Amino acid sequence: MEIFKIWAILGFVFLFVEIMAPSMFFLPLGGAAFFAAIAAFKYPDNYWIQGAMFALFAIIFFLVTRPFMQKKPQKFEQTGVEAKYIGQQAQVIKDIAVPNTDGIGVIKIYGETWQAKSVDGCEIKTGDMVKIIRNESLIMFVEKCKE
Repeated sequence: MEIFKIWAILGFVFLFVEIMAPSMFFLPLGGAAFFAAIAAFKYPDNYWIQGAMFALFAIIFFLVTRPFMQKKPQKFEQTGVEAKYIGQQAQVIKDIAVPNTDGIGVIKIYGETWQAKSVDGCEIKTGDMVKIIRNESLIMFVEKCKE
């Protein structure tokens, strides 16, 4: 078998491995193997030129693909309860932190009612406006808005 075919097969093997395990590591090696196959077709008896072409293009392709290999920090995107409710104001429709209720009251926001507890344990009366600080499961933790 001619040497340029071996280089080409090696290039396809590198590309296949890259497809199976996307890591952007084998892609430059596959590209470099194809350039080494071209060199092997032109200079079939000179293994130094083939190896040099493989090494040179592997380095070039690694430098070109390096920005794609590095993981970019993803912007933290809040979804669900955090994005919609946290930091928003709501109206108390059932007193919060009243004795004999485990401190649980009810707030209304966006036409929805939620169970709520006071962050600092102070009593909040019906009709007061509160700010939602955090949530745990189905309970919103709130603090009274400063007027």
